[in-house]
Amino acid sequence: MIKSMALIAVFLGLLPFLLGLFYTGFVEKEKNNILLNMAAGYVIMFGIFEVVVLPLIWMRQSLSLLIAIYGGILLLLALVSLVLNYRRILGIVTGAFQAVPHFNLCIWLLLLLIAGQLFVYTRYEYSNADDSFYVAAATTALSTDTILERNPYTGSVYESLPSRYVLSPFFVFNAVCSRVTCTHPAIMAHSVFMILFLILAYAVYALIGRILFDGDMEKVGYFLLILAGLLVFSSYSERTSGRFLLIRLWQGKAILAGILLPMLLYLAFRLFDGRRADYVLLFALMCACCMVSSMGVALGAIMLGITGILLAWRKKSLRMLCCLALCGLPNLICAGIYFVIR
Repeated sequence: MIKSMALIAVFLGLLPFLLGLFYTGFVEKEKNNILLNMAAGYVIMFGIFEVVVLPLIWMRQSLSLLIAIYGGILLLLALVSLVLNYRRILGIVTGAFQAVPHFNLCIWLLLLLIAGQLFVYTRYEYSNADDSFYVAAATTALSTDTILERNPYTGSVYESLPSRYVLSPFFVFNAVCSRVTCTHPAIMAHSVFMILFLILAYAVYALIGRILFDGDMEKVGYFLLILAGLLVFSSYSERTSGRFLLIRLWQGKAILAGILLPMLLYLAFRLFDGRRADYVLLFALMCACCMVSSMGVALGAIMLGITGILLAWRKKSLRMLCCLALCGLPNLICAGIYFVIR
């Protein structure tokens, strides 16, 4: 157990942080914000995974090869980031601790509410029919050392790849994390992902609040507390983003609604005076949207298109619209592949 927890801390904690440093090293706004570094790091992890895993699925390669290639790329980028940004790490961590005494009452209440949500995640369990595929598919990939080659319901080899899942293999990411951290996919999904991704979701919302209220901590605190309250009381339907966020965050569709689309909103604000690195992160975010859910292919493209039109109108620049259109190429490619294989 201690070994698994240490590996989880490295692979899903330290590694995304270093990848985020790689991005923030080329920007100015919020570059030393630990929340931005973590959020950007996960976007990069998800985006690279989509680019790596799809060719290997089509070539019927093994899970071990995927882990070797994907892990090698992440390790290389993390090492380069460490070499380039090692002087910043202490300052970022120190700055995060120095911000704690300046938290207002709303932020402390928010942290208490988040702690309560985390307690519910660890104390109780929510089962869902989708587990019969997503968790089972991750377990099948581990036991057979394959990538989407066998039907998790029957164990038989697919005659043709399932069009609904092949372009959004988030469950394969679960299998990779499980193999690397020596953790069972069910534990990874229902315990580790739920906790880490809930914290990540609130980190993204905090970033949105900071950019909306120009870093005013008091207003950000009110914003986050109201948002958390709305999420808690959002179970009037099974299909609200708040319900997905609070009870189904191990599923790709919930990550799309609760983390990645809000991250796209945050990047939209940054792009009003953005740098080239913001466009690179946006491209990775579009890959990530495609990876976690097939709905991300369409919803990510729609939201990106609306963002592009607004930015082009605001800046009076067709060049910006063309740049955002290039960022949407992963969505267009995945949509084209889907219509061919369906």
